[in-house]
Amino acid sequence: MKNFKFILIAVVAMLFSVATTEAKEQEPTLVLPSVVGSNMVLQHSSTVNIWGWAKPKATVKVNPSWLNLKKPLKVKADEEGFWILPVQTLGAGFDAHTITISCKKEVKELTNILFGEVWLCAGQSNMEWRVNKTPDMKGELKGDMNKNIRLYCTGRIASATPQKDVPAQRKHKARWSVCNPRDLATFSAVGYGFGKDLQEALNVPIGLIDASYGGTPVEGWLSAEYLTANPKVAAVCKKDLSRSRKWKNKVSHLHNANIYPIRHTTIAGVIWYQGCSNVSTATRYASKLSHLVKSWRLEFRNPEMPFYIVEIAPHTYGGINGALLREAQARVAARTKNCELVVTNDQNQIPGDIHPPKKWDVSHRLAACALGGHYGKSVGEFRSPAYRAITVEGDKIRVHFKNVPTNLVQKGEGRINGFQIGVQNAENAKKIDFVLAEARIEGKDVVVWAEGVTAPTAVRYCFNEDMGNVFSAEGLPLCAFRSDKSRSLSARPYVEKPSEISIKFEGEGFSRSNFVEGAQLWQGHTFVMANVYPKEFEGFEMMVPTPAAKGQNCAGGRITAKADGKIYILTSNNAIVRKGWTILTSCYTRCAKDGKLKGTFYIAEREVKTGDVVELPLFKNTWGSIVLAKSIE
Repeated sequence: MKNFKFILIAVVAMLFSVATTEAKEQEPTLVLPSVVGSNMVLQHSSTVNIWGWAKPKATVKVNPSWLNLKKPLKVKADEEGFWILPVQTLGAGFDAHTITISCKKEVKELTNILFGEVWLCAGQSNMEWRVNKTPDMKGELKGDMNKNIRLYCTGRIASATPQKDVPAQRKHKARWSVCNPRDLATFSAVGYGFGKDLQEALNVPIGLIDASYGGTPVEGWLSAEYLTANPKVAAVCKKDLSRSRKWKNKVSHLHNANIYPIRHTTIAGVIWYQGCSNVSTATRYASKLSHLVKSWRLEFRNPEMPFYIVEIAPHTYGGINGALLREAQARVAARTKNCELVVTNDQNQIPGDIHPPKKWDVSHRLAACALGGHYGKSVGEFRSPAYRAITVEGDKIRVHFKNVPTNLVQKGEGRINGFQIGVQNAENAKKIDFVLAEARIEGKDVVVWAEGVTAPTAVRYCFNEDMGNVFSAEGLPLCAFRSDKSRSLSARPYVEKPSEISIKFEGEGFSRSNFVEGAQLWQGHTFVMANVYPKEFEGFEMMVPTPAAKGQNCAGGRITAKADGKIYILTSNNAIVRKGWTILTSCYTRCAKDGKLKGTFYIAEREVKTGDVVELPLFKNTWGSIVLAKSIE
């Protein structure tokens, strides 16, 4: 009986061994990268690469249908099995083509291939921002899809080593797809809007490669090979990235997984939306971004490849760090051939939100750069007005601009916003003191002045987190600038004089306080008001809530207006804009704990009439809103 068991075990083991051997023999040895596949768009009228892997030294046959070859092209794999073959493409068109690739008995057929324009869409969260999360683009998911736009997305990936193909992910498979509601829903909204504009204007197929990952620094997108050849740049990248909690010691990790695997692709150009993660090291961003442009142009074998940069929008960055980052972006665009800047200081639709929710304007501006600058189409002026020089005229300064074909205009009513005027500090020659300024548009110039300033020396515009309202008549926002080169802080953005009406408040779990530095914020916590707050509200009364327990709604209450005017609350939740409130970006306030600045929250306002009753907005898992008024009954 024991002998029978041993024989049975041996037979089963033998059968398993044979099955395993057969399975290994049947495993494909001809492999293509995900970016070379059916439904792809190849750059038209150029030499493109077809590549993959086979057995070492094996001969691979490639037969592109459009070449009408009697015999397929042949290429021999190297010692590691890699092979690559340059192929000439035809002019752009909507006729579908095929590529047949074979190695011995293995055959792969790629179908539905078009020739057109291929663009890389890269950066962090504002580039990654999906179509289905974009209010002004959600409608694109309904109705007929544009089948001449093809989509390829690498997903949210990083790697410590260069990858030969885009790494596999549990919920995402990198592949080319014909534009459809499912794949478009999670595709880059900015990238898609840009591609749609190009497709309609050029009437050619468009291939879009989305390689974006939220919260990522520029250092992660630079190639390890390039940095090895540029050790000084590498040292700066390593030092700056050492400050990052998530990306510490991960220089080049984003490039390894997103760019290295597709480096053999022929592309027309790059649109780049990144910078928020580099605000803390803004003074060194220009150098790193310049090297990124240079390195990608080398990598994609196109020394003059178009590279279009979207500036970061106004947010709550401390001091002038955000402004310095935008200045760095503008400097790279101005000094680099075939490089343009898309200005966005008008795009903060939800003040304090680092992700402006509407993306069409950004897409349109990017497309205008490509159509006007790269494709030579008549689109009018596609560059935003930008600072050129100043002329001091007594107690005023006249600012001159470039990229203004006709004249400048103000959007909206009220004051021209964003201008500040500076005077030399009497005690420090390196410092300039800035104050809020009045401004007047005179044709292509802007005249700036401020009450009490008799000897101005410098002008700044939106050189903080202010939103601008000066545009060219062609509809493009004026680029933020400073005429000085000092590291002096800008004045705080303009704050409208607050309404001083009294209110009646009803609610449980609140205590009374005053809006001053050091005031306690939220009962039971050690957070206090820092010295970063709008002084226009100083001395106002506050009703401070007790934070709700986890899983519970924040404390509610009821405000009754005693007169016509505005009522105010302090909040950290941007969702209140959907409940009838308006967040005031310039009125952001900082918390402090143990002497260190912590979270940021905002003053939100709402118009009321005498007797109006307004319920406090309720949210789960938040600390609740602080009621703010000149006097509270």
